[in-house]
Amino acid sequence: MTAELESMFYYGETPWHKLGKEVPNALTAQEAIIAAGLDWDVEKVNIFHNYKGSKVKIEGKQAIRRQTDGRVLGIMTPHYTPVQNRDAFRFFDSVTGTGEAKYHTAGSLRDGKRVWMLAKLDKNGPMNIKGDQVDKFLLLMNSHDGGTSLKMFFTPIRVVCMNTLSMAETGAKTAETFKSTHLGNIYGRLDSAKEILGMCTKYYDNFEEQANRLAQLQLPAGDFPKLLVAAFQTAGSIRPEDAVDLSSFSPQKRTEMEHVMALFEGAGKGLDRDGIRGTKWSAYNAICEHIDYGKQVNKRSKSPDDTRLEIAWQWGTPVKNRAWDFLTKS
Repeated sequence: MTAELESMFYYGETPWHKLGKEVPNALTAQEAIIAAGLDWDVEKVNIFHNYKGSKVKIEGKQAIRRQTDGRVLGIMTPHYTPVQNRDAFRFFDSVTGTGEAKYHTAGSLRDGKRVWMLAKLDKNGPMNIKGDQVDKFLLLMNSHDGGTSLKMFFTPIRVVCMNTLSMAETGAKTAETFKSTHLGNIYGRLDSAKEILGMCTKYYDNFEEQANRLAQLQLPAGDFPKLLVAAFQTAGSIRPEDAVDLSSFSPQKRTEMEHVMALFEGAGKGLDRDGIRGTKWSAYNAICEHIDYGKQVNKRSKSPDDTRLEIAWQWGTPVKNRAWDFLTKS
């Protein structure tokens, strides 16, 4: 495993990082927690320091310790309530309303500090974007170091290349459906969480409608540099509407943008098909493919596999959302 990825399983296509344990079929929660290496609990323990030979308790802080190996995952206040991995899976199952969610991947990052689980929503089948199949997934993320609250996201995935797509909801920065801080029992918010399936139907209906509209519209050549400036925001003070070519970017960034352009012009997976090539849908997927497969943020200290995992958690989604926003409004 890489420095980022501690453990995981996957069903179906090999992930872009080519890591993890492959399983022959999608798993139930009980099966998934074992296959993903998440069958462990954390506990809060007091912290002490040595002062003149005496053990002195540090007030106002507690360590979040994994019970299986004693690894300290975070330092939090006593008010922090850990969400155990098994409870996160149970919560996910309760959200689906059936207790039979089928998990395609789950695992942990950063020595167990972050965990995730991804389940496919089979109701009404996949979306069809002008012959391009896009599956509907729901992603749950949680942390044991206080780095993030427990969150759930809508996660469309384009089957031909396994790109993770994202559509920003109106008035929101991400397709986040649910968030719960670590200050109480997540089951106390179960009533609101049960609304997620209804939100999923609305979200994916809206996504499919807008995506098909993008697939019907060609992107004028002069608009591609504007899209890149709007999405990546790395052209200094240049505004998207003022960008006319890739000279708006620094030499280093220009090379990166040329890669995105090559994907858009047909090098991207499935982006050279008749009816897809040159469309706004193709432009959007070129950006998604570049982020999921081609982007490296720190070549000095991390491998490409590590940086891709970091991007999937932190950097990539806002770029995809800005690209979607530009394309749907331009």
